[in-house]
Amino acid sequence: MVSTENYKIKKAPTCPHCKQKMTKTVPPPYSIGEGFGWGVSYFWICFNDDCALFVKGWEHMKENYGKSASYRFMCLPDNGLTETIAVFSHDGLRGGIVEEDKGEEEE
Repeated sequence: MVSTENYKIKKAPTCPHCKQKMTKTVPPPYSIGEGFGWGVSYFWICFNDDCALFVKGWEHMKENYGKSASYRFMCLPDNGLTETIAVFSHDGLRGGIVEEDKGEEEE
């Protein structure tokens, strides 16, 4: 288990593309790269289906890669690095959403 004690981003950040609060999400069991995993116990994802990044991503992926996919904005909580993560449906990654208790949200 990865310690979250030293995470820089502990409260839900705002997506810069749509200004919506991002959602705490457990990383999927796969990672792109060297296979070392994500190195975090959760990350923040923008699940707004009207987010411009997500909406435009479908066309971009089809035109440039011939794939039916898009991407969502994400933020790694340990260092604040922001990236996009590929999804292949509107429900992609939603299975990992972590329900936060009210006390945690109000801190």
